Amino acid sequence: MMNRRHFGRLGLGTLALLSVEGWGEQGQSRGNSGAASSAAKNIDRAWVKKAMLPDLLDHWLTASVMPNGFIQENLDREWKPFGTQREASLNGQGRQLYCMVAGYEHSKDRRYLDAVTKCADFLIKMRDPQYGGYFNRTTPDLKVIDDTKTGYTSFTIFPLAHAARVTGKKEYADAALQSWHEVSTKMRDGQFFYNSMKRDFSGTAPMTIGNPSGAVRPAGQGPAPGAMMRRHGLNVHMFEALLALYETTKSKEVWSEIQTEMAAFEKMYDYSRGYLPEGYDDHWKAPDPKTYNVGHLFEWGSLFSRAVELGADKKFIELGSRSVDLGLKMGFHKPTGGTWMIANADGSGPARDYMIWWTQCETIKATARYATLHGRSDLWSIHHQALDFVKKNFLDHEYGGWFEGVIPGKPREALGDRAYLKGAVDGPELGSYHQTTMFTDLLHLSA
Repeated sequence: MMNRRHFGRLGLGTLALLSVEGWGEQGQSRGNSGAASSAAKNIDRAWVKKAMLPDLLDHWLTASVMPNGFIQENLDREWKPFGTQREASLNGQGRQLYCMVAGYEHSKDRRYLDAVTKCADFLIKMRDPQYGGYFNRTTPDLKVIDDTKTGYTSFTIFPLAHAARVTGKKEYADAALQSWHEVSTKMRDGQFFYNSMKRDFSGTAPMTIGNPSGAVRPAGQGPAPGAMMRRHGLNVHMFEALLALYETTKSKEVWSEIQTEMAAFEKMYDYSRGYLPEGYDDHWKAPDPKTYNVGHLFEWGSLFSRAVELGADKKFIELGSRSVDLGLKMGFHKPTGGTWMIANADGSGPARDYMIWWTQCETIKATARYATLHGRSDLWSIHHQALDFVKKNFLDHEYGGWFEGVIPGKPREALGDRAYLKGAVDGPELGSYHQTTMFTDLLHLSA
């Protein structure tokens, strides 16, 4: 485990204090009564808690958490397992662990606390005992399916840091710090990080990015169709993980990394278009974009804002605000209130006639954050329209939970086999992470 000095002065007692309230609410004041009043008028906390806990996470708690801490993601509309695929991925196991953390934090139900410890312990067992780092996928009994070391390692750092914060268990914080040190020393791609490397970190390896075929893949077949190599790039979720790690540990080393990365972000920012490019060529030059990942435009905006809350330079608010504006310009569909997943950069509209759940969540979260904290009251109308769209199109009012997507103007059945799923390991991994980060941020903003 990590040497204890890396944890600074943050002892078990401090961690216990941090677990008392929701993230960002423990003693942090926004210092703006007008902002608090604005959020109180526009965010229905009672609805948020109901939508997050009994209508969503309670289902995941009872249907997905197995006795050994493995999280079963392949779930049908009625929350029953489907298909034959049974895998734990860093993406799914880590994200859903965070959801159990949020469930406990906002309910104080000890069933969630039990799930947090079981799921965190399982995740830690996915670590490679020989070379370090974490295996990308294992079976429920921890046999290795995919031994590559991927950027999804961020979903060990992020949830374990949060688990440490709410449980007071130092071993989770140690594991998060250890994972971060392995990434920072073994997966460096210049200033940032490789998306995927061989098991022994000796070189890059293909990374499975989703599953374009949409097929459910039996365990043991290795990387799914769509495995590909990416060149240099930024990982929005690794930055998110660093913020969570700093929030829990207050590590000067982690904060130094955050500041160093943000200084690089400032230089890499595309000021003419108003966003932070994520993909780069061999010389770390960003090509002119053909499309935008609209959800990531909102995510970078939210993370810049959160970094400023934690102490980063306020100049990043303007950069984040511009990213949010670009996301709205390119991806927000005013006639419906939905947001496209991928938009053509030439302004010609969506690259796919598909609206996925997580992009809607990031739209709702970012607009509320900038409206509440940064004087963008103009965003409240968009926030409400986007939330109404979700309530009408994504919430399963019969069985609870969320549907994956919608094609405007077409019936749900147009999505084929994926029309009614509640969870799936591949193509993309459908869980409750984006909904939960949205809900927890709305509770934080309106506290």
